[in-house]
Amino acid sequence: MDVLSINLARLHPLIVHLPIGFLLLGILMEGLQRWQKHNNYQPAIGLSLLLGTLASIVAAATGWWLAEEGGYEENLLQYHRWLGIATTISALLLYLGHLEYTRLLTKLYPYLLWVCGVVLFAAGHFGGAMTHGTDYLFEKPAAPQTVENIEEALVYDLIIQPIMDQKCTGCHKPSKSKGGLVLTDQAGLMAGGDSGPLFNTAVPAQSLLLERVHLPMEVEEHMPPEGKPQLSAGEIQLLEWWMGNGACFDCKVKDMEDRAAVAALLEAYQTPADHWAKLDLPPMPLETVQQLKAQGLRVAVAAEESPFLLVDMARDTAISARSFAPLRKYADRVIELHCGHSNFSDELSGQLADFTNLKKLQLQGTRITDAGLGFLAELPHLQVLNLYGTAVTDQGLKAIGQLPELKQIYLWQTAVSDAGLTKWKEAHPQVVVQQEADREVFGTAALNPPLLEAASTLFHDSIVVRAISNFKGVEVRYSIDGTPPGPDSPLFPDSLILRKTAEVQAFAVKPGWNDSEVSSARFVKAGLRAKTGRLLNPPSGKFQANGGASLVDLQKGTAVFTAGSWLGYEGEHMGAVMELPELTPVNEVTISALSRPASWIFFPKSAIVSVSADGQQFREVSRADWPTIDKEVVETELKYFPIAFDPVEARYVKVEVRSPLRNPDWHPNPGGKSWIFLDEILLSGPEEVFDHGGISASTDYKTTK
Repeated sequence: MDVLSINLARLHPLIVHLPIGFLLLGILMEGLQRWQKHNNYQPAIGLSLLLGTLASIVAAATGWWLAEEGGYEENLLQYHRWLGIATTISALLLYLGHLEYTRLLTKLYPYLLWVCGVVLFAAGHFGGAMTHGTDYLFEKPAAPQTVENIEEALVYDLIIQPIMDQKCTGCHKPSKSKGGLVLTDQAGLMAGGDSGPLFNTAVPAQSLLLERVHLPMEVEEHMPPEGKPQLSAGEIQLLEWWMGNGACFDCKVKDMEDRAAVAALLEAYQTPADHWAKLDLPPMPLETVQQLKAQGLRVAVAAEESPFLLVDMARDTAISARSFAPLRKYADRVIELHCGHSNFSDELSGQLADFTNLKKLQLQGTRITDAGLGFLAELPHLQVLNLYGTAVTDQGLKAIGQLPELKQIYLWQTAVSDAGLTKWKEAHPQVVVQQEADREVFGTAALNPPLLEAASTLFHDSIVVRAISNFKGVEVRYSIDGTPPGPDSPLFPDSLILRKTAEVQAFAVKPGWNDSEVSSARFVKAGLRAKTGRLLNPPSGKFQANGGASLVDLQKGTAVFTAGSWLGYEGEHMGAVMELPELTPVNEVTISALSRPASWIFFPKSAIVSVSADGQQFREVSRADWPTIDKEVVETELKYFPIAFDPVEARYVKVEVRSPLRNPDWHPNPGGKSWIFLDEILLSGPEEVFDHGGISASTDYKTTK
């Protein structure tokens, strides 16, 4: 009988909801019956009141047995117990009144509806007070407490008791002290419960509190019980740390040993004091990040659920004002910008004025000078600035010194003098200055590839190419014959003048350092200068560029295809006619295109070239087919597609570029309309033809010193 009573008693929390539901339903239907007299709810009312009465009897019995286990505040228990009995009695009388069992009960029936409802609510309220506390109706969830100086915080008040309040006091409080244990204050913790003291100061790991927490979930003594919110691994670690320090109730964080073990957990109790935490921005939508990536930008969210963006333009040699345009809408969210070893220069520095929340800026290996540092005044929260390998001098230190929150700056391999830097450091002792190569920042002792710089990658007559290295005493070896350069390759001159299409490859060499990787750049000559370009069909959507003029202006588009320099066609082919100034021998057409499958952009699959002397009658002279992508590719790629043919006299050259029209089967959206993006159509005569797969050794070039 003892085992049976315990099992039935434990069913009380489940059973107690049945009379509430049945009786309230019956009372509600009785009210509707009196309002809508034409409806007959009487059978349903009788059934509800009968089930409610029977459930009340079972709930009262199991509740009475459960109270014998103890652990409840006595006054609340007595109120709840006797109101439960009153509910059972009133439910029985209400049901009998509904049946018109006696004349008196029939007369009292309307009043019994009110009495039963009031008593039912009262019994439920005191039951909730026993389980959840007397203020459970109006109690608000406690907001996590934080302090500005975690070292001065009381560990018990800030960390331990809030953990108890969130995970333990639901069953261990004055109104419901399961096992005779109260965990709402220091006195209760020190007193322990029916099973004895909670703490073993001699061997903290053997303390009863930790033993119960570490028990397997299926063991009945595991705390918190199964079905209740469990302690997280971090909360258990904080409890172990506190108890390992003697379960001190008056100790501050700075007084505790082994703080390093919980340093990361303690950060959650530190009030964010920096500028970015106070901005209170919502998390950056992942859809927005994907849209920016689809536009060719290398961006990432700073952390999960973070509102901030990290932008990477490192080693991009085609940065322009247009590169920053897609980011302007989110300028206040960009906290890190990496432009290292790119073509970033003084002319582009003004583009950063909108990014006022920048925290870290990397400009190492760029062409920034003192003149371009004026933009720093617009970045009041910048903390880390990397200028190593730039031409910044003592003059530039003045602008840098105006940054109020600067914490670290890299000035290795700059033109800043030792005397000037010493004076600046004395005026700004809070700033850590990096003057030598930091291997964690700059990696192993390997040289960076030289930057191949020219006014453009497209040209008509000739172009000057320079190799720029940010290390002193570096030799640059290069080749233009299609083979990788080696130790015996010629030294890169001050200026390399190309007069024909060539792919320049170069690497840096310095004693005591590892050779750099090979950098390369293709410079394409459009030997024939087209007079105009005319589109035969308009581009799609916003990808209009400058119309037909975009095909002959030698302005190469970048990987950021939304920057306005590309002609885009969705689900259709493209046609254009280039007009030469006069009848001219032509024997090659080169199409410049972009591929970015993630944005549904693919290279063309074929093209047809026709020529005319009068612009009216065209005859086909060549066509070319190119293989389609048969596997998943996500990278952005820019590529030239040459079409060679026998020399022919022409003034008008018509090019019909064929699109794949549909996304391939492997694409996330197979069968959807695909795009082609074009930015240049180059014309060449017999003297200008080049080998696109590898540059001939006889390619004409000139060097000057």
